[in-house]
Amino acid sequence: VGVLENAWEGYNVCLFAYGQTGSGKSYSMVGYGPDRGIIPCACEELFRRIEGNQEEGVVLKVEASMMEIYNERVRDLFNPKNPKNEAGLKVRENPKTGPYVDGLASLPVKSYQHIDQLMEEGTQARTV
Repeated sequence: VGVLENAWEGYNVCLFAYGQTGSGKSYSMVGYGPDRGIIPCACEELFRRIEGNQEEGVVLKVEASMMEIYNERVRDLFNPKNPKNEAGLKVRENPKTGPYVDGLASLPVKSYQHIDQLMEEGTQARTV
């Protein structure tokens, strides 16, 4: 996975699915039951690499965010009670680091099991 290679090199990465309701975005990205999607497979491999690369003096940090864009509104799925979700979070641009979503939660993640739990909670907070 090219995205995983970029993350391993220290770059921020983003996986984005776009399409009509019911077209299979969630199935492709997250999967259901034993049919795991792109994100769980990539996350499991990322944490496998982290566990296998415990170099002295090297600190590896993983953070995750999860949002949905529905009816042209951006919602934070890791913080569904965020009052800003009602009007939609704002997409902004930093001249040095590029685009970001103002107010989007970015949570530290320590293991594959932790991110799997967060994705389950985020999936339950989706609109559709």
